[in-house]
Amino acid sequence: GRSKLPENLKQLFRPVAMTVPDTGLICEIELYSEGFSEAKVVGKKLVEVFNLSRDLLSSQQHYDWGLRALKTILRTAGSLKSIERRQELAAAAEEAEATGEGGETAKQIKLREKTPAEVL
Repeated sequence: GRSKLPENLKQLFRPVAMTVPDTGLICEIELYSEGFSEAKVVGKKLVEVFNLSRDLLSSQQHYDWGLRALKTILRTAGSLKSIERRQELAAAAEEAEATGEGGETAKQIKLREKTPAEVL
């Protein structure tokens, strides 16, 4: 159980105001940073799914509809988007190599698909 803090300890702490995070804005920013062009629409739909799931499903412990779960889904979506981007670039490089067309070489395309941290 909880017990009240003694007055001498209460004086050592500052009062803090807490607010509910704007999950829609968090979703939108995360999706834009992962490369989604329609992040506003997708973020709004994802937040709506989370809110409906929280409201309509039974409140059992194994259901987690918090911000941590939402961020996990956003990170996974970003990983999938990155894999898709790499596959598209690899296909474009193979096509350019096979047709012998000018433009970027396969090496340039492969270098472009790496993240800045991988290049350094």
